[in-house]
Amino acid sequence: MEISLSEHSISRINLPRLAESCLQLRIGDWLVLLCLAIGLTFHYGSGKLWFKPDPYTYVMYVAPQKSGELKVQPKRTRDIGQRLQEIDADIAIFWGSQSGVSERFAERLSREWRARFSLKTMIADLDDYDPEHLASFPGDKLAVFLISTYGEGDPPDNAVSFYSSLEKMHKKGTRLDTLRYCAMGMGNKNYKYYNRVMKVVDKMLSDLGAQRVGPLGLADESIGTSEESFMEWKDEIIENLKETITIQERPLTYEPSIDIVGSSVDANLVYLGEPSEKALLGMNDRVAYNATNPYPAPLVQSRKLSSLQDRVCMHMEFDLSAVPALRYQTGDHLAVWPINANNEVNRLLRVLGLDDELSRKQPITIKAKEGAATNCSLPSPTTREVLLKYYLEIGGLVSRDFLMSLSQFAPTDAAKESLLRLAKSKEAFRNEVTSRYLSAGKIMEMIEPKVAWTGVPFTLLVENFNRIQPRRYSISSSPLKQPRQPSITLVVNNRPVSSERASREDQTFFGLATNFLLAHQHKFSSEEQPTFAQEAPIYDLNGPRDKLESGKVYIHIKRSTFKLPLNPATPIIMVAAGTGIAPFRGFMQERTRLTDLGKSVGKMILFFGCRDDTSDYLYRDEWREYEERLGDNFVMVPAFSRLSGQKKMYVQDALVETKDVIMPLILQQGAAFYICGSASMAREVRTRLVDILAEAGDQSREDADSMITGKMKKAGLYHEDVWS
Repeated sequence: MEISLSEHSISRINLPRLAESCLQLRIGDWLVLLCLAIGLTFHYGSGKLWFKPDPYTYVMYVAPQKSGELKVQPKRTRDIGQRLQEIDADIAIFWGSQSGVSERFAERLSREWRARFSLKTMIADLDDYDPEHLASFPGDKLAVFLISTYGEGDPPDNAVSFYSSLEKMHKKGTRLDTLRYCAMGMGNKNYKYYNRVMKVVDKMLSDLGAQRVGPLGLADESIGTSEESFMEWKDEIIENLKETITIQERPLTYEPSIDIVGSSVDANLVYLGEPSEKALLGMNDRVAYNATNPYPAPLVQSRKLSSLQDRVCMHMEFDLSAVPALRYQTGDHLAVWPINANNEVNRLLRVLGLDDELSRKQPITIKAKEGAATNCSLPSPTTREVLLKYYLEIGGLVSRDFLMSLSQFAPTDAAKESLLRLAKSKEAFRNEVTSRYLSAGKIMEMIEPKVAWTGVPFTLLVENFNRIQPRRYSISSSPLKQPRQPSITLVVNNRPVSSERASREDQTFFGLATNFLLAHQHKFSSEEQPTFAQEAPIYDLNGPRDKLESGKVYIHIKRSTFKLPLNPATPIIMVAAGTGIAPFRGFMQERTRLTDLGKSVGKMILFFGCRDDTSDYLYRDEWREYEERLGDNFVMVPAFSRLSGQKKMYVQDALVETKDVIMPLILQQGAAFYICGSASMAREVRTRLVDILAEAGDQSREDADSMITGKMKKAGLYHEDVWS
């Protein structure tokens, strides 16, 4: 007979009779009753006395409410037309961005159109809406698409779903006759597939009946003209819109889209540089580490690889052993979360007249104004100093639009005139700002160093500075050899300023992430700061609340398609220059390990470009060891560009000289071809590869190029991992 116990049945038990019966029980019976009592207590106490539900599992922290509770965000529609109706907006500005450029342009466009033309705009992350709803997009509304092209002609992460869905709609012939749109792509002509994503999206939209308003804008970052291209494009769009709708321009005045106010909150709930809500609330012991919640990884090895004074290359390794679930694969990227240097933070606070303790440390809350076109994604509550140090890229180049807005708050008439001159002249801006890599703080300091810029709204800076983005580095190890210690290989980015007017401390532009890692290298090896660096960056390496003390760095693993062939017997041809050697070190570790395990491994040829055989021949001893261990199965082909007594040799030249060796591998054995390094180098290598493929296969260059883009790439036999 089945017996069930409920809270109701337990309440009806006759306790006196139960006590009398208990006196007659044997030891075994007592044990049974004891187990039953423990089980009941465990069952009914779970969730009340222990194993309490994590209050943060389903609730997203927004900001402390008056009740002290956490606010639950309502689920938002994925129908863009419905969303426009809900917030009474007429223009949806979609952005797809990998590094934040398109997102920044979307925010600027929205602010300007609202302030200058009273247009009702909203900003939309492409990943937040379903493209199927574009079929019912209201005909009296307008969509704007600002999308970057990433990698080998791919959409950025937040546009992958949109791009894939639009391809399916294009294949099915889904009509978009009511959609009116504007479009601009962000790309780089050094890459083979320059602005491919926006070009394809524009064609698909047009094929499906959508009507484009104005020209298709295409920005080219290879010559540093993205900013100017964007400004020219948006002016053309407005002129085109004037033909279809009534637009009244008004004097441009600054209208903040966010509110920043002082706040009295629990100090433990104030962001002091934590990269995520989980890190702030101490939840990292039971959550996954990823691109939204990086891991504070210990730096366990750091050494310099080159002996050049003007070009510091480093090898760094991080320890993942404390997090078994955090794994990497050969060819993946490791993303580093950098911070701004104290020098630049202090400069900006000083120039703004915010250098006192209260202005630096007072908790502030940041939120979008009611009816604003976008939500504010910055951590809040926080402090002004923390915002400038950990979250906003304050050392980057500013735009002419920003200088125009800044001129409204200049402390003197002379300063205002100087800002307006720079804002209105492309040539003056290029010569005096861009060529000198001047940050906002340096510009204000240069124009008016004696009077503080106290009238500048802090909201203006927050709106115009980009969020600091993690920097990706190719992992230079394989988990088959270093399962818990991925390594990266990098060169420190310090560029001389090309201006005779540059002051002594402004003679060098210091790259953000690489100098942050260089500071870790100095600390790790107990080196002193180089004496030649008069204005060398100084960082708070211990991080927020000392969570990064003992040499920890926030990182996450970024998956990559830059992978070895699944069949280890497939030959591989690798071409690299400089730190582009990184993933191939991982490739060689993996294939050497497979060889040690008795696996059949295909032939490996590595072309490596560097200056000479001593100063920057990265990992030279390792390549020699591989040659000795693997014999003819591994061939190292160095290309020296500055070797004394020899003519200049680049990797593309070495490729041509060894064409009789590599062509049979590609055409007869199906070798995989890899390029890693600068986009300009990759372009030259690809050009030479097309030449020798055309010659070897007795075919035209067009057919040879189609062989790469078609047969080889589709079969996973052609890969590029390049950067500008």
